[in-house]
Amino acid sequence: MQQLRQIAAAAAALVVAGSVAHAQSISAMVGGYVPGNSVSQVTSGAQNVAESRQGTLSLGADIDFGLLRGSFAYASGTTIQNANRQNIGKGNLFGAAADLDIRPIPRLLVQPYLLAGAGEKFIKYDQNASLINGTGVARQFALHGGVGADVMLGPIGVAAELTDFVSRDAANKWNQHDAFLMVGLKLGM
Repeated sequence: MQQLRQIAAAAAALVVAGSVAHAQSISAMVGGYVPGNSVSQVTSGAQNVAESRQGTLSLGADIDFGLLRGSFAYASGTTIQNANRQNIGKGNLFGAAADLDIRPIPRLLVQPYLLAGAGEKFIKYDQNASLINGTGVARQFALHGGVGADVMLGPIGVAAELTDFVSRDAANKWNQHDAFLMVGLKLGM
């Protein structure tokens, strides 16, 4: 498992390093963060964020270059849950992943896409907001996937996507979800 983490981290570093010189597009994203312990809970949470604008503000960036993409997402001031799904404090979550950008349908005006990859989640939290003592930091390997669509008008466009960082819970099952529903400006290179 440690080797898999190191390979994923190295792949993410290559994506970022290579993207500076060969990026096809860069996207700045903003949206909502949706934690959950099942896909249905993430789906209902994403609908709630989209309809009522409730949820934790999140920021993100995507660097596309062909079939590969680097994805970055950040949520601040959110309630962090441990692997047992218990609230353990307020904190920040940063996710970074290297993805395959799969575009099965040719672009007409709108082009849908799928994302599949892996990366890591970095979580920092205060165990008790009223006390200055306990600060926790966690780092978890995560599978990353999502769906999205973009519209490009020349070198400028708009992208919208729902992505999910999935990691293991206390029972060693892949059902700890950290999803991001985002929309943003996409700049072609």
